[in-house]
Amino acid sequence: MTMVSGYFGLDLFGLKSLRADSMARENMVLKAQLASLNRRLDGFELTMKTLGSSDDQLRTSVNLPLIPEDMRKVAIGGVEENRDYGVSAGANELIANATSTLSVLEREAKLQEQSYVNIMNKYQTNQKLFAHIPAIDPIRGGIMTDGFGMRFHPILHMRLMHEGIDIEADIGSHVHATGDGVVSYVGPRGGYGNVVEIDHGFGYTTLYAHLEKPLVREGQKVKRGQVIALSGNTGLSTGPHLHYEVIKNGVHVDPTAYFFNGGEYNGVRLYSELAKN
Repeated sequence: MTMVSGYFGLDLFGLKSLRADSMARENMVLKAQLASLNRRLDGFELTMKTLGSSDDQLRTSVNLPLIPEDMRKVAIGGVEENRDYGVSAGANELIANATSTLSVLEREAKLQEQSYVNIMNKYQTNQKLFAHIPAIDPIRGGIMTDGFGMRFHPILHMRLMHEGIDIEADIGSHVHATGDGVVSYVGPRGGYGNVVEIDHGFGYTTLYAHLEKPLVREGQKVKRGQVIALSGNTGLSTGPHLHYEVIKNGVHVDPTAYFFNGGEYNGVRLYSELAKN
């Protein structure tokens, strides 16, 4: 009986030893796999940092403010405390690190995803704004004869604010819409004679006066460069010309500030105007 018990004890000891060896091997494999996983996660972290740098460039290109570094850190959050996963201390630490890194990457990815949505929305808005800003000369090749600002009125003989510019043009010259928009008014308007007014959205309105003949109707959508009228000599005028105004947020501004690159689209100057909005 004693001998049987001895053998049984030795056999039990052997099973425990085999089980311990098996668990040790499993732990080694687990630790190796976890170490490999952590290295891959470290690589993903570097990728997310690279994406963050690209995000800064993209946000700058569409005139969006950069995401502050402290906001990115808040989005990332703290490191999760190590927990006992019922394995060896080394494996437990690797699991905790992987869990923490995954949590960080998840938060970074969500922040980056929302940033890309904002960038795309801003890009689309910018494209619309670029098309709507009054950015060309309404009379191609026209010569400006009177500028924006206070002047001595040639007919009323007193100093008055000239809220636009005068461009020399023969009667019947083509007058072009300077940006995309909707015609908000067509008809006579006192000393302005025949007028076409366009609402470009984004706070911009343009006015074209002393016209011989409007070629558009109220409510009509127009595109930049489209012929909207023939210039004339109607209203208070000393001779054939076009009076042209740009109104931004209800305030008259100098139209020549919007003749980008001498009447043609210029991305740099137009971008500078976008940055003000």
